[in-house]
Formats: sequence, C-alpha cells, structure tokens
Amino acid sequence: MGLFTELSSENLCVRCTGRVFANVGHSLTNTERGNRIFFTSKCFGEEILLKEEKECSLCSGIFLEIPKYAGEIRKRLADYEYSTVLIGSSFPKDLLKREEEIQSKFGGLGEPVKKEFSRELGKFYSELTGKDFDREDPDIMVKVNVEYMSIDFQIKSLLIYGVYNKTIRGIPQTRWIKYSEKTDTVESIIGEQLMALGKGTDFALHGAGREDVDVRMLGNGREFVIELTQPKIRSVNLMKLEENINNLNRGVSVSSLRQSSREEIKKIKDEKHYKTYVARLQSGEPLQCEKLREICREFNGKVIYQRTPLRVSSSRSDRIRERRIAEMTVECSPDGDHILTIEAEAGTYIKELVSGDDGRTKPSLAERLGMDVKVRELDVVMIKR
Repeated sequence: MGLFTELSSENLCVRCTGRVFANVGHSLTNTERGNRIFFTSKCFGEEILLKEEKECSLCSGIFLEIPKYAGEIRKRLADYEYSTVLIGSSFPKDLLKREEEIQSKFGGLGEPVKKEFSRELGKFYSELTGKDFDREDPDIMVKVNVEYMSIDFQIKSLLIYGVYNKTIRGIPQTRWIKYSEKTDTVESIIGEQLMALGKGTDFALHGAGREDVDVRMLGNGREFVIELTQPKIRSVNLMKLEENINNLNRGVSVSSLRQSSREEIKKIKDEKHYKTYVARLQSGEPLQCEKLREICREFNGKVIYQRTPLRVSSSRSDRIRERRIAEMTVECSPDGDHILTIEAEAGTYIKELVSGDDGRTKPSLAERLGMDVKVRELDVVMIKR
C-alpha cells in the first residue's frame, strides 16, 4: 500500500491530513499542507480521498464551530474589563490517542488537534475582539472542553501594592483570626473598598509581616499587597480607592497605592527589615531608672534566644529562634511611665523580650532586672527598608 493510499484509509479531512505533517515546513497552515499533499498525490497518480470536515474521523468538523465558540466566550466575558487572553482546549483522550497513532505511522511529524484548535480559536477571538494573545500572564484564561461543549474561565486577580498605618489598637491584620468576624480588620477595611470599585468576588491581604492585634502600626507604615479575585474592573482609580479608605476614619489609612504582581508579594514576604518599637512598661514594683538604663545598654547588639511564645504556641511551630537587638534605650518618667525604644531584627517577639515568657526568651529585661515587667502598650514606629 502506498503512502497516499494509506493516508486515504484514515478518512481525514484536508486540515487533519496536513496536521499529520504539521512540523514540516514553515509559514503554512495545516489546511495549506493538506492541499499540497493532495496536489502531490494527484501528480503521482495516487489521489488521496479527502473527507469533508464534518465527516472527518478525527475533527468531526469542530473547526467549523470556532465562530460559535468565540461568540459565546465574548458574550460571557462582556462584563469583564481585560486586555489580554489565552485560550486553551481539551479533547477526548481516546481521540487524542488515535490521532497520535495515526501520526506515528507517518514519522511522528504532526501536532495535536487541541493545539491547532486552541491556536485558531485564539486568533479568531483576537481578530473579533481586539484582545491581545498572552501566553505568559493573561488577564483571562479560557478553557474550551470540546467533548462536553463547555467553557471555563480563570480570571487573573487584581494585585494592588500599598503601605498601611494602623492607629487604633484592637484591629487584627487579617480575617482568619478567630475573633475578627466581629470586628474590623486591616484586610477588610482595605479589601471591601477595593471590592466595591473592582467588582470582584473576594479579597486577601498579603503583608510584609504582621503586628499583634493590640499593637499600632505607626511611622512609615507596613508594606502590603491586596489581592482582589475575579475582578470585573481592572483599571481601578487608585486615588479614589485611597481616598475612600482613608475617609472611613476606622483606624487604618493607606498610601503609595499602585499595581503589583505575584513576584512582589513574594518579595515583601521574604524581606526581613529591622523594626523600631516603642513600649510602655508596667511592673508590680517601682523600676529604678539608672538600673533600667544600664541593663538596656547591655542589650545593644546582643543576640537573644526566643522559644515560640506561649500566647501563639497553638498556631505556630515550637522552635527556638535567634534574634539580634540593635539598640535599646529608655525614657524614664517620675510617675513610673517608662518608655522603651527598641530596634530589633524582624521576627523579634518584643513583649517576650521584656517579660521573659516564663524563661522561653533569654535573656530578657525581666530576667536581668530580677522582677516581673511587662509591656503595657506597644507600637511599631519605623520599618527600615
């Protein structure tokens, strides 16, 4: 049996015949390849019998449905603002297996039908809508299931970078904290305003570390990226967003808003900046100011060892961390309202640095003073970056 006769026996259309040799030659469509094969077969007196597309044993005329699929995609995305798109497809496994077997008979020089279908549908959709094709990071990914005639979408999240300050105590950073359903969080204050403007379905805050619920975030603020899932509007007015959040007067303000990326989320989460804290002390008996100053000087440049504090041991792994204290100073007051200023490595548990946490932090201010000392109020006043 000759090559052309064997091709004829597969009952393929001109496009699927050309796709058997898709990796041969350049700047040709598979339909053009199929027509050249047909012409060559006639020249050698062994004319290939090609099927109409709807009668093709492989594609069954699915490429004739491209305008219908493109129209349906456009209709279902009508409410979404987007500039770039990537379209993929899935075909029945048994069909793909059969196609692979056919192509292997003729040297394995072809490409899968789903690759051509995705490409041709993508080209048609771009011409229809003016949306750009983007393989790396599209605003919307479309998946067409040919077997079940279904279309699924994956909408890229909208990511906004910013810096927040928290001027009221008692506000958790994120909503997952067990009691945050009944109160504001930094995440909800920012996220609800973004969701209103971007018309998304949910939001999540990615912070460069976190402060405790009872700690204020003052000074130059904490970096964050707020993620809005499935946004219908991508060109959110960030000046308006900042204004809306800050005008709430609910203890959280933001600045420096701009578009962000997944790479930046990783970057800010991995950064380990030194932080400056201000802590007001409380103790059961009066503190001697000179002794307090002397002990504070001992901590300058010192490495301390902190086992996971008891107050967070239920949610964090139990391990011992080394943290460096860059500087510790104290402002004494005749009324006993002594204020510590501490510059420490990221991840230092400041409350435990003061109290000792029943010996889980060594050395501690309480241990060196030989008396119970705790933090009454704590603020973050500077993050070095």
